[in-house]
This record gives sequence, C-alpha cells and structure tokens, in this order.
Amino acid sequence: MNHELGDQATVTAITGDVVFIGSSTALDEAGELARAFGHGRSDVVRGDLAYAVVDDDVLDGICTAAEAGLLVQVRALEVTVLTVNDARTLFRVAPEPISLA
Repeated sequence: MNHELGDQATVTAITGDVVFIGSSTALDEAGELARAFGHGRSDVVRGDLAYAVVDDDVLDGICTAAEAGLLVQVRALEVTVLTVNDARTLFRVAPEPISLA
C-alpha cells in the first residue's frame, strides 16, 4: 500500500495587508501573529485589504471617532472583519515539523 503525500503537503504563504482598529494589547498581539503569517500592516482603509482586525471595545462602540470612522469604511468596502480571537485562530503559525530520526 502506498501512503505518499507527494505535493499535497505544500503550504502556500498568505499575503495581503491587514488594518487593525483599536488599542488593546490583544490587538497588538494579533498584529504580530498576522505579520508572522505573512500579512502586511496598513493604516489606510482601501479595497485590497485582506482583513480588518477590530478589538472588542470598538465593536461595542467604545472607541474614538477616528476608530469608528475606520470601521465604517471597512464595512463599506466589504472587507472581512475579524475579532481579535478570530485573528488569533486564523493567523496561528503551525509549529515546525519534528524529526524523529
């Protein structure tokens, strides 16, 4: 029986800019994960953004007028909005393979 994986195990890096809206420490951590995953960071909302990561306070309306304005722009452009928890899950970097040899 042949159990070869061949090229099926090839992983492609994901790229694209992400805008982060909010000021929480958890949002900063999500930003580091996104960069490690291959995403750039953007301070400007535009149509080619991959995602917007928004902290819970902003989603609850506890934010500055500038943060609220960014969220409105993101939603108008139909950019995928992620919570910090969603971003942590999505941008999780797989550990390096371990060799038993």
